[in-house]
Amino acid sequence: MTGTSAINSSAEQTGSASALCTWTEIGPDESWRLQVELPATAIPAEAVPGDEQEIFVDLNGVTDRRNVPGGIMTRRPARDEGGDSADGADATRYSIELPVPRGYRGALRFLPVPRGLQVADRPTWLDVLERGFVPAGDHDLPTVTDMRRKQVLELAAPDAQPLIWTGGDRPATDSRSGAGEGRTDVDEQVITLGSAPRRIWTHRPQRGPASAPVLVVFDGERFIRGGLLAAIDELVSPPSAVIAIDHAPVVDAGPDEDAAVGQRADDLVMNSRFCDDVLALVRQMAPEVSARTIVAGASYGGLAAAYFSLRHPEAFRGICLSPSFWESDDQGRRIWDLAPSRADGEAGGRAGAPESRTVETRPATAAHPTFSVDHGILETVIADSVAEATEEFAARGIDFAPRSFVGGHEYLWWRELMLVRLAEVLAE
Repeated sequence: MTGTSAINSSAEQTGSASALCTWTEIGPDESWRLQVELPATAIPAEAVPGDEQEIFVDLNGVTDRRNVPGGIMTRRPARDEGGDSADGADATRYSIELPVPRGYRGALRFLPVPRGLQVADRPTWLDVLERGFVPAGDHDLPTVTDMRRKQVLELAAPDAQPLIWTGGDRPATDSRSGAGEGRTDVDEQVITLGSAPRRIWTHRPQRGPASAPVLVVFDGERFIRGGLLAAIDELVSPPSAVIAIDHAPVVDAGPDEDAAVGQRADDLVMNSRFCDDVLALVRQMAPEVSARTIVAGASYGGLAAAYFSLRHPEAFRGICLSPSFWESDDQGRRIWDLAPSRADGEAGGRAGAPESRTVETRPATAAHPTFSVDHGILETVIADSVAEATEEFAARGIDFAPRSFVGGHEYLWWRELMLVRLAEVLAE
């Protein structure tokens, strides 16, 4: 027997006039039905849509630029067109109903888009994202800053698993520096990695054993601002040191987003020089540590974490979050084409059962690449490339069991899973 029930996820729970989000349960095995109601009075003045614009609900993994009409909100004008009441039920509102998978967690924001837009090309979409907004007032949803340094709302289905992330999110600033601001135990410096200067932050947890692995984090500025260091300090046995690497060019004129995107890709898409320079940096900063360094990253950073493990399996093990396994290097090679051959390890290829949810560790004279993989069920391209990589790596004698989360290409999951996977590795 199937029933329905409504659960509010907004200010209605605290007595306000109406809910921003209402979840309706159709059945125990069915997707949630999410009703989003945006009062016109909650739209910031600079984002109020004009006559040739509509409001698009950007719910990560659920709506996207390939089907803009699927995320367009319906405008419901006030019954009394003479004026809107700030809290009245008859005020102008924008609404939409969306099916959302059970257990979902992801970022929510609102975007003014050109009226009638069907599919947004990349330049159009990037322009639209710059004008994205979160509602003003009390909506009872956490506001965080995403990887693009934009504010979003954190939305979770009623049955989403609880988070263990304990770090607080810091507001974005216009400066690329200062990620460790307010902490006396964070050292910021500029060094050359790959082909150009890079800003890095280093931190040595007080309770980190001197023999514990070093952690290297790609896109480190964003994760530090999200509270990574505070969370690491709470681990039972933290790493001996944390090295967080930013990928934006170091310039005096301030951040250049286009240059940052290009440099990030150059660093993280199977760049041997960048990899070797990071290894040299770790050995310089922690010469006494013999344990393999843990490299962690998301998207391109997840691809780089796997690449580091493949290039230097004796020195690195990876935490790969939503890895961009679809990408190829400048010679057209995919990530698995760079894997050691069976002949490089134990004769006869694979031996023994694969390590639970990570790359198999085999008794062999050569170190074996080791990395874990997590991806969202709603990030189709990534999920497909992970499935392809799983088979291709297995054919080369490297077995791993990827894990999935209920979300899209999502920072809110990455910051959680980075901590979870780190704790798992350190507990070994």
